[in-house]
Amino acid sequence: MAYSSIFLFLILVCFLFRNPCHSETDTLQQGQELKDWDELVSSNKVFSLKLFTFGTMVSPYFGIFYKNNNITYRYPLIYRNKAVWVANRNNPIPDMYGKLIIDVHGKFSILSSGGTVLDLFSPNPLAACNASAKLLDTGNLVLQELHPDGSVKRVLWQSFDHPTDTLLPGMKLGINLKTGHRWSLTSWEGETLPVRGSFTLAVTEDLNGTGQMVILKGGNIHQMSGPWCNGEFINSNKISFGSDVRLYYVSNETEQSFTYLTKSYDSFPALWMSESGDLEDSTLHTGLFCALTSSPVHAQSKLEMFKCRDDYTFYIGLDFHFPTKNYIFVDEYEYHESHNMTLYDCKIFCWNNCSCAAYSYATKNRTGCKTYGKMLYNPAEANQDKEYYTFRDRVKKKKKNWFWLIIGAGFLALVLSCYFLYKKLHLKGKSRSCYCIN
Repeated sequence: MAYSSIFLFLILVCFLFRNPCHSETDTLQQGQELKDWDELVSSNKVFSLKLFTFGTMVSPYFGIFYKNNNITYRYPLIYRNKAVWVANRNNPIPDMYGKLIIDVHGKFSILSSGGTVLDLFSPNPLAACNASAKLLDTGNLVLQELHPDGSVKRVLWQSFDHPTDTLLPGMKLGINLKTGHRWSLTSWEGETLPVRGSFTLAVTEDLNGTGQMVILKGGNIHQMSGPWCNGEFINSNKISFGSDVRLYYVSNETEQSFTYLTKSYDSFPALWMSESGDLEDSTLHTGLFCALTSSPVHAQSKLEMFKCRDDYTFYIGLDFHFPTKNYIFVDEYEYHESHNMTLYDCKIFCWNNCSCAAYSYATKNRTGCKTYGKMLYNPAEANQDKEYYTFRDRVKKKKKNWFWLIIGAGFLALVLSCYFLYKKLHLKGKSRSCYCIN
């Protein structure tokens, strides 16, 4: 029995360490497999490529991360290790046997036990091709065709041409006017669901060379940056613009594109299209923040003011979380998954419905939309794990202010009354004293 256990243990160890890619490298060669527990690490250990998950046994996505730090974002008010690029955002791996390979033809694919999940690159026509994939210190994953001596012959495919929701230094937003290829960012559907969401950041082409960045929602303009002028977009709001960050806008016969560069990656720079339609940057002091204006001229109104909402304030990206340990939410309505609603959509639906008191994700994967008609104080039955969102009630603040104002005024009136009464009695006492003397 003991010998059998040792034998099984040795088999397991050999299985775990049999893959050459398990040692740290920046390159995936033909014939190798990048699987769970493996990773590619760029030469200076800036970025890594690996399988990742959101707390489940299966790791359904291949993603690129900053290697040595957790990248965090201003919005939502949650700090998480965030992938800056996801290879298969719309095609999750269904089992625990996911792997990334390059076949003899140079086809670059993600596989599972059931076959191909996604071809990142497929040559046409198929022919023998010596290729490898390398993760650069810029965060760009590059599939290269090689000469027999190992030198690079040409680039077949690169991740920088297919950004997801995050723009790294050197990535482009815009359009290649010769090929028609577009570079754009599209938000995740939810905080733990990388699938394409509701908002897209793109650059509009302009024959006069005055293109601008736009955020689209469902094909409609949500926000606009205004034209590029004197080194900036005229409607953008740059906060703490660091000296190590440079913006560039290119407009010529080949392309119209926006990019930015940094002197180093020490601050883990990244621009991110949030699930709520806002363009954010990392909180790690990139020195670059581009907040697009949303004036009625340049954007759809995010919400209308209703009489039933006069007593509430609406903070985009800063919703008040009621403590779930004290409240339960009832009169529930769940929107059908065919609506493909994000939390932002759910927020707007709730705001526009005067009978809606709160809203939340519909699933544990933080997707879908549920709204609630009432919230009740009931600590014993409150859900301790679920997050509910509602709107700040500014009436309570007003009532509280009026309460203290009335108390203060009453106290002041009492003090003044006592003072005048004292003065009156004091003067009368003086008058009587004078009369007696006479």
